[in-house]
Amino acid sequence: MVTIRKPKQNRSKNTYNSILGAGFISVKKFGIDDVSVLKVCEIAGVGSGSFYEYFKNKDALFIEMHQYFISEMSDLLFRIGPEIFNLDIPDAIRMIFVRIGEFLAQNENLYFYWLSVCGKYNTEESQVKAVKTVNIMAIEYAVKHPEVLRIKNLKLMVYILITSSIALTMNFFSSKNTGFTYEELIDCLIDITMSYIEDDRNKLKI
Repeated sequence: MVTIRKPKQNRSKNTYNSILGAGFISVKKFGIDDVSVLKVCEIAGVGSGSFYEYFKNKDALFIEMHQYFISEMSDLLFRIGPEIFNLDIPDAIRMIFVRIGEFLAQNENLYFYWLSVCGKYNTEESQVKAVKTVNIMAIEYAVKHPEVLRIKNLKLMVYILITSSIALTMNFFSSKNTGFTYEELIDCLIDITMSYIEDDRNKLKI
């Protein structure tokens, strides 16, 4: 169990969410190794007793923060899904990149920083939720675009696109001088994806 108990009442939920939010701020402000329960509580404006009602220690908080991050990312993809499903593949890829970039950059790049340091807190539960979201997105896109069902490893390709869009976006904005623009990065990934699809289609014609 990551948490001791989940909040049910609105007041408890507000306290819980304040601690989560303070966790993200603390990690960016102090660095993940120097975060303490006291620092989180000070930023959240709660006592340590409130912290320990929900979390066993700061590692438990970090795990819960990452699950929250994955949940927020999944919600984002589901929100933009109706728009994506009506686009052709290149435009769909472009929208995924742009929206994920906006998501990571909100609150002064809070999620950008978290993603750069959260590796060991990526639990199996988080991975399962992420893969499930990708699978649902792939299926729903295929409903609107049945021709993509002929693409080999469709779900894998969608998974690679979404995870690479996160990683590449993070790497791009954390680099001081890449020598190319973000739009050029997106265009390149679109070209690679379309080349793969075209090659796959040509093989099916043989």
